[in-house]
Amino acid sequence: MRSWTKERLRRLRVAKALSTSGEYPKSLPNPDFAGQYQNSEKLANGLATVGVFLGPYRNLTTLTASFLFLHPECQVLNHAGSRILEDESTNFFVGYSDRKFQEFCRQAILISQGGTRGTYGGSVVLSHAFAEHESMRNSFAKRYGTNLLKKKMRSLVWKESYRVTRLLREQKTDFGDLFANNAHLRFVMPIRNPIDCAQSIIKKGMQKKYGDLSTDDYLKLLDINLDAMKWFLELQDRHPDRFFHFYQDQLDANVLEELATFLGLSKDERWIRDTLGIYKLRRRDEYGPNVVSQYERRIANVFAGKAEVIARFNELVSPLAVNRRAQNEI
Repeated sequence: MRSWTKERLRRLRVAKALSTSGEYPKSLPNPDFAGQYQNSEKLANGLATVGVFLGPYRNLTTLTASFLFLHPECQVLNHAGSRILEDESTNFFVGYSDRKFQEFCRQAILISQGGTRGTYGGSVVLSHAFAEHESMRNSFAKRYGTNLLKKKMRSLVWKESYRVTRLLREQKTDFGDLFANNAHLRFVMPIRNPIDCAQSIIKKGMQKKYGDLSTDDYLKLLDINLDAMKWFLELQDRHPDRFFHFYQDQLDANVLEELATFLGLSKDERWIRDTLGIYKLRRRDEYGPNVVSQYERRIANVFAGKAEVIARFNELVSPLAVNRRAQNEI
């Protein structure tokens, strides 16, 4: 069977899976890698930027990645860390070369069109952000139907935040050297309320991904996450044109425009309207005094000497912030 015929049949299967009422699909057929390789290479060569999420798990990265996929010029790969990082030809973070980077881009574009929910990864439409939010699915379908490949792709974004963070820190990546060799790379980190972030990790049973942690190790997990956030913010101080962060209660039209510009995406009013229409802020019960005091002591220690950062992190858990705190369980 010719490549174009196989691809047409695959797209029909994707369309049927995404259009059928009932349980939302957990997997979608992958494209014919050999047959579609040339097309992915052409798209990869036209990229302005490649964005990589960093930071903790459960830190609004899936939600942010899903919002980015609503933009007409952004392609998103969700997870797939084992397929990318365990393959020498695509893991450009180890022994960087332009050849590895280009192969990563080609493969990421291919596998972002199908895949499976969870760590195997693939298209972000298989994520919980799409599966659990009808408004996300509707916004995407109204604009793109069931087409999972952007035709005018300017940015490729990869969401495998903590696994990549751990790799970069363990090998003590020289970012100055990395950026000297690559003009396209960008790094993104949303900042969710760190208490909610740590509690959500435990609630989902994901603390084991951090090592030998149990459900009783909330404070250890909080410390690990705060340290990762500090690491990112320090890198942003040194490379402000390559790192971008925003706080969960900060997401508005201006921040979305800044994020789009950072990733080389065109200004798109419909994308901004769709995103802000989905991103809901809901009230949640306040924390007990011990939880807040433990948090505030850690913030003061981790960000010692940075009064503005300390105040901003404390504001995320203050009573004044409760009404605008994002509580999307993504």
